[in-house]
Amino acid sequence: MQSQGLALPPEPKVGPSAARVSTKESCVDPLGNDPNTGDSNKCGLYIEENPPRPVALGRVYKGSTNVHNIPLLHDQVKVGVEEVKDADAPVPVPTDEVNLVGQTLNTFLAWPTHLVKHLSEKVFYCH
Repeated sequence: MQSQGLALPPEPKVGPSAARVSTKESCVDPLGNDPNTGDSNKCGLYIEENPPRPVALGRVYKGSTNVHNIPLLHDQVKVGVEEVKDADAPVPVPTDEVNLVGQTLNTFLAWPTHLVKHLSEKVFYCH
């Protein structure tokens, strides 16, 4: 085709160094390379205790209405868990596959809005 003045597009990267992107929004990019989100979407994820206890770090995906084809309730947001702080803690919205925070790494979940604390430049500590 180059002899006719047309160039072929470059070959896509293949192999372990190329990031895989889900077209069904069922997985979180483990490297956090979502171009649609920024640091302002980073959050601490808590469970219901008195006071609420931090169990993970994640990212909020604003504008999402479903998680794994299940509609979010009005008081829930879609989050991607990027760092687990307490693997044995129960998730606030369990599924057939995920009951504990340790099972949530690099996946999307519904999380109650009141248990999501947006991070600015503060350090997240788990006590």
